[in-house]
Amino acid sequence: YVVVVKCGTSAERGSPRAGNRGKRDSQLIVAGLLNRVHHGRELCELDVALCRALSDLRIGIDDLTYLMAIDADTRVDKASTAQMIYTMEKDERILACCGETKVDNKAQSWVTAIQVYEYYSSHHMKKAFESVFGAVTCLPGCFTMYRIKSEDDRPLLACDWVFGQYARNDIESLHEKNLYHLGEDRMLTTLLLQHFSDMKLSFVPEALCWTIVPHTFQILLSQRRRWINSTLHNMFELLKVKTMCGICFVSMKTVVVTDMIATVILPASLVYAAYFLYLVIVQGQPLSSSILLIYGIIIGCQVVVFLFRSRWDYLLWFLAYFIVGIPVFYFFLPLYSFWHMDDLSWGQTRQVAKDPEAEKKAAEEKRRKEEEAKGGGGGGGSERKERWKEPTTTTDDAESAKKGSVVSDVTPRVRNLSEDLDANTIDLGSVQVVEC
Repeated sequence: YVVVVKCGTSAERGSPRAGNRGKRDSQLIVAGLLNRVHHGRELCELDVALCRALSDLRIGIDDLTYLMAIDADTRVDKASTAQMIYTMEKDERILACCGETKVDNKAQSWVTAIQVYEYYSSHHMKKAFESVFGAVTCLPGCFTMYRIKSEDDRPLLACDWVFGQYARNDIESLHEKNLYHLGEDRMLTTLLLQHFSDMKLSFVPEALCWTIVPHTFQILLSQRRRWINSTLHNMFELLKVKTMCGICFVSMKTVVVTDMIATVILPASLVYAAYFLYLVIVQGQPLSSSILLIYGIIIGCQVVVFLFRSRWDYLLWFLAYFIVGIPVFYFFLPLYSFWHMDDLSWGQTRQVAKDPEAEKKAAEEKRRKEEEAKGGGGGGGSERKERWKEPTTTTDDAESAKKGSVVSDVTPRVRNLSEDLDANTIDLGSVQVVEC
């Protein structure tokens, strides 16, 4: 396999998140490579390094059909990849699909315990319902498979419109910052729904993975602030999708509008439910049939899921969610998120402790480079940059680029690299490509 290590600039070395530009940056590295290769455009240095690494592994960039996105803290079941590929091979109209994400650290704390059933219900109720209509509104970046190109060689994930919209760097408004900086998974899903109206986004319940969820309340606050705010803003973008199935009020757009309203009124609805229980239990007022019907439907749907899926092992986790989780997820988290909607920081999720040794090495490296620059010893980097420009484009290269062939343009530049770079590691300054 090939590992791309985002090391960051020299000023970032030693910091906890050196080189970390977020998930969207990692997705754009691959999507940009696929886009430039498909259209025969000039490759950047990283593209060439990746193509060389894949070539050494005897993998042609044009032969890639599927792209699997998995988070570093995600553990995937052995049969999951086969299940997802089987689903996409069976239906060529499926553009992307996701599986069920389970909680790996269930009993670590009360915070992880209340998330177990929430993860389960969000997949087997929400995503399963949306999948029936071929319009899953959020493909999680931790466990999703994308189709790179169609049978007729049409680019899908790396098409110009989707790549161009997803690669925007002119994000100024609060609405767009919530979309691109905090909710990149949902935004990419929305762009796919907008552009490929003839294809489907599906949920594969047989494909399983396990992820590490926040174990403290403070980290949970940071994560859900990003999720809730980005979800709310993304729903406005989903309303622009004109090809969602259904007519008038019987459509996926109605589901999106209902979901958006429900997200906003969650705290108020919980207060109303508590007041309703007070009137019935303490003051002895008679039950309203309409209220009973509403709550019967809400609870009944979850009971039906239990019966059909035969997941009685989730009963205890449901009790933990019902007793402790509902006040947290329906009241405290939404209120905190709405109050901090202008907070665009990543928060405390997946923080990495500072390494004193790494900081020391970074300071020494920075000092050494400054001394070399003062002493005129900094010519090596410019010489390497010049080598990337070789060889000059010939007539044959121009003809092959017109035909969409990139392999002939990659090979000579890759050979020049091997003269001064290690055979297994290519150092591009802020990025390294390692063949394993």
